Amino acid sequence: MTKNNITRIILLALPLILVACGSKKKLVTDNNSNGPSVSNTTPSVVSPEPGSVDRIAVINKVNAQAATAKNLVASIDFNIKSGSKDITVDGKLSMRKDEVVRLQLSPLGLMEVGRMEFTRDTVLIIDRMHKQYLKSSYDQVSFLRDNGIDFYALQALFWNQLFMPGEKSVSNSNSSKYNIKDRTISIEKGKMAYQWLADQTWEHITAAKASYNGGSSKSQLDWNYDEFKPFAGKTFPALHQVKVSTRGRVIQVGIKIKNMKEDAKWDTETKVSSKYKPVELKDVINQILKL
Repeated sequence: MTKNNITRIILLALPLILVACGSKKKLVTDNNSNGPSVSNTTPSVVSPEPGSVDRIAVINKVNAQAATAKNLVASIDFNIKSGSKDITVDGKLSMRKDEVVRLQLSPLGLMEVGRMEFTRDTVLIIDRMHKQYLKSSYDQVSFLRDNGIDFYALQALFWNQLFMPGEKSVSNSNSSKYNIKDRTISIEKGKMAYQWLADQTWEHITAAKASYNGGSSKSQLDWNYDEFKPFAGKTFPALHQVKVSTRGRVIQVGIKIKNMKEDAKWDTETKVSSKYKPVELKDVINQILKL
């Protein structure tokens, strides 16, 4: 496979996740689960069953285990599987809380060929080999806007944390909206259902899941975490495995994180060269569907 094809497939991987979130989707859950049922309601609140744990206390405990570092910078192995395609490329992950999540892709660890960047307001994908880029606001994808999938939700998935759909953070005032049963935390909003699976001691979120059920339109995103390693006084998953099922297709993305550091000496703003050509979101979607 040519380097051009490698770049094309990898650069379209995360936009596909956004499209899945934005057209028909499910987020994260247990690998063996068939997913939660979804109703067209506002976030539901269910009274604790007799003998069940206090919801606010459980949410606070889960939140307390999350990484408190402001920055995370690491080298990565980025893998994507789609049909018969199975490609791995070197790269770099840079995250700064409440500001940016950035993935840079560099085959053989040499020149950067692509960059995927999520900020509070925009999604930016740069294809350096073809000198083109996509820049889009979250509001341009109506499903994301209508169902509360925004930067803070995506950031929480990368940081291995809970999120409250449509809100910046999880607090005592909204944590009572979650449902808790066994080791599963869940909430519903509109046609979306969200689930997080915790380990036996409630110290780690081991999987997250979002499900979209629009009748004839259904999709699912599973985000699984493994290989927790020490980082900034906490532990952080060094392996992220993402599976997107939408429109009868399955895309799998694996991110192996290595050499994690709390490096704050980097610029969160990516400036796109005037020599690069902008492309539209609809064009990216069309390319995805042709892969």
